[in-house]
Amino acid sequence: MQPEELDSPRYELLGQLTHATLIEFVLEYFLRRTSWLTWLHHAMSIATIAVIVFTAIEQQRSFLRCLGDFGLALVTLVLVILPLHEALHALAYRLAGARDVRWNYSWKMAAVWVIAHRFVAGRGAFLFVALAPFVVINALLIARALLSPRYAVYLLFVLLWHLHGCAGDWSMVNFVLLHRRRGFWTYDDAVSGRSFFYGRAA
Repeated sequence: MQPEELDSPRYELLGQLTHATLIEFVLEYFLRRTSWLTWLHHAMSIATIAVIVFTAIEQQRSFLRCLGDFGLALVTLVLVILPLHEALHALAYRLAGARDVRWNYSWKMAAVWVIAHRFVAGRGAFLFVALAPFVVINALLIARALLSPRYAVYLLFVLLWHLHGCAGDWSMVNFVLLHRRRGFWTYDDAVSGRSFFYGRAA
């Protein structure tokens, strides 16, 4: 499907996202217009914190050592996890059929993201792209923490940071959930710096 095909009476523009103000979309669909999906994300964050506390107590780790793990996890997130996260988005786009995948960044928002210029993704492809980094990276971190108890607190802190880093992805998945009865198609436009979300006409 081409983007022009969505400009017909059969489809309706449900919303759009301006890349330069991504945070506004996240605030709207992650914190304001909540669902069981966003509450599940909060529950996972709380569960991760509980496991960190339990593990730190069991291993008799000092507060200062935990604080060091917390800081090192943040550095790991910025230097390793976030580039890998976006690379997985880009790979998922490629696997879904996109050919013009582009990287963008904003110093103001301290954010990096990838888009697939004028590639129309249906609901299945979009969810695959949006959730691929969450599933792959978090599964690897949990597995590594189980296999390396000595570094479990540090790895769980990385997991906690990454959970919060996935808020943007989850806000978009929540958007799909809230409009699930309308169907879903989306595409990015690198020229206008926006993403458009369509559903079946009411």
